[in-house]
Amino acid sequence: MKKYFLLLFVFLFTFNSFSQLPEDYFTETLSQTFTQPMGTIFNSDGTKMFVWTYSGLIYVLNWNGSDYILQTDAVLDISEEVAVWRDYGLLSICLDPDYDSNGFIYLYYPVDRHHLMNFGTPSYNSNTDEYFDATIARVTRYKLNHLQTPITTDLNSRTILIGETPSTGIPLTYESHAGGTILFGSDGTLLVTTGEGASYTDTDSGSISHTYYQQALTDGIIRPEENVGAFRSQMINSHSGKVLRVDPTNGDGISSNPFYDSMNPRSPQSRMYAMGFRNPFRASIDTSTGSTNPADANPGMLFVADVGWKDWEDLHIIDKPGLNAGWPLFEGQTEQNAINEPTTFDSYYFDRGTTINQDEPGNPTFISLLSQPTSFIDDANPTNRRFTHRRPAVSSRQHSSRSRVPWFNGTTPTDPRVNLANSPTTGNESRANSFIAGVLVNGSNFGPAMTGKFLYADYVRDWINVATLNSTNTPWFSDISTFAPNNFSNGIVHLIQNPLDGSIYYTNIIDGTIRRLYYDNVLSTANINENEFEIYPNPATNKIQIKGLTEPTSIEIFNIAGQLVISKQIEIDSNIDIDISSGVYFVKVNSKSKTYKVKKLIVN
Repeated sequence: MKKYFLLLFVFLFTFNSFSQLPEDYFTETLSQTFTQPMGTIFNSDGTKMFVWTYSGLIYVLNWNGSDYILQTDAVLDISEEVAVWRDYGLLSICLDPDYDSNGFIYLYYPVDRHHLMNFGTPSYNSNTDEYFDATIARVTRYKLNHLQTPITTDLNSRTILIGETPSTGIPLTYESHAGGTILFGSDGTLLVTTGEGASYTDTDSGSISHTYYQQALTDGIIRPEENVGAFRSQMINSHSGKVLRVDPTNGDGISSNPFYDSMNPRSPQSRMYAMGFRNPFRASIDTSTGSTNPADANPGMLFVADVGWKDWEDLHIIDKPGLNAGWPLFEGQTEQNAINEPTTFDSYYFDRGTTINQDEPGNPTFISLLSQPTSFIDDANPTNRRFTHRRPAVSSRQHSSRSRVPWFNGTTPTDPRVNLANSPTTGNESRANSFIAGVLVNGSNFGPAMTGKFLYADYVRDWINVATLNSTNTPWFSDISTFAPNNFSNGIVHLIQNPLDGSIYYTNIIDGTIRRLYYDNVLSTANINENEFEIYPNPATNKIQIKGLTEPTSIEIFNIAGQLVISKQIEIDSNIDIDISSGVYFVKVNSKSKTYKVKKLIVN
């Protein structure tokens, strides 16, 4: 009986705290908390969980068969190098696909300016930080001593893959918009989502006084041609506002990238896989898609959440090279102008599209190089895809619950709202302020109905949505529904599926918690056979019936406080009076063999 009440307490605590989840889904919080955690990743079998923090610390928790145990000392500390201010910090980490044999870990982060300009010189002071000035973001690789206990890092293994110098990194000319996520494709290439590094307060087409553009020009962080603010996203020879695809051994671009230059494999255009992003903070990949051969230019289907400006949050699906997400000329499904963006601006990016792209022959305007699509069919030539806006799979409004998907009326692009008349997508609309992508659910451990669906969240609104994918991009989502409602959590910044048990881990930067979503239908209210017996109806009013028993037995019914409210001996297939108040109860059916089953009962 003591064991039973312990089990019941766990169920009751979970149900009471998180009844806003769908039936049979629960959440629990890891006992360890962290200071501003940014996310979690797992090794291939889920026996090691790595947590990284905003300040540049990486911890490991080891699975002991029943729980994750935190290693006392951090595995790696790069806080001396990371730019720890505003929207920067250690943004993302990932493990090598062969981590269990080679121990490689990859990091993406903005660099503290003092470290960038002075490390390795007599002027460097490890206690000095330099904020609010131009810097870069970079990608580095380390080798962990992963077969040792405790796990440590070979600090001599540090290798800079992108951003060895101020002129070779991802330019940052203000205090946000670095991106970004680092992850591996199915083909073993390394992918990085980068921001455009421009102002988030004004329409930045270059030389904005409150930005750090002048210092960036002086230091060689940007070329004069790149002094176009957010329009760097539309330049193929800029690292800014892109999905980069590189060789994890040396940081060179991959030869199958659309604009690869064999004479300069480390140039931005050689590394560029997709373009047109504002601040793609979180991205994920469908690991069941893609090729294993880098020459096929198909690392897998990417889900890229691009943080919007003042009206729309975008979730893009990048399934082929050369695609253009449209920023800053487009936000959401449409042009970023006064017609489509009712928020009052001093000016709009679409109006600033007359800015010249000096990297292109003939110095064309940016607006002349990009237009809306006329169908869901992408150009067969990857180098031509940059000229067509690849609209987001879904965009949600910041100021009201409105979600739109891409559609066409003949060859005219339209943007119907989810679940409204003539919309190809059913479900619920959402209000959003910072999309977080997300996880494509693999296997059936997270519930058979969830297999192949995509979960994504919002950092500000703290909801989680579930999207059902079409087999093609016409459009991508057939349904978008609420999985967890507004204010479900406390600053969700990352989601990932644990390969150990299929559960979903989500990270909350505000309260420092790592939480686990899991599926458990032991207490299902469905009227289905549960081994030898069936309880119905459920929900019930004043009677229930238990059928399928082979012998007389007893039942006990407990309220959600764990108090016994009914205890009866019952006969085979008998009706049971339940003169109790409406609410949630738990029914325990005993047997002569001293075993029992527990199911949830709802009384109306």
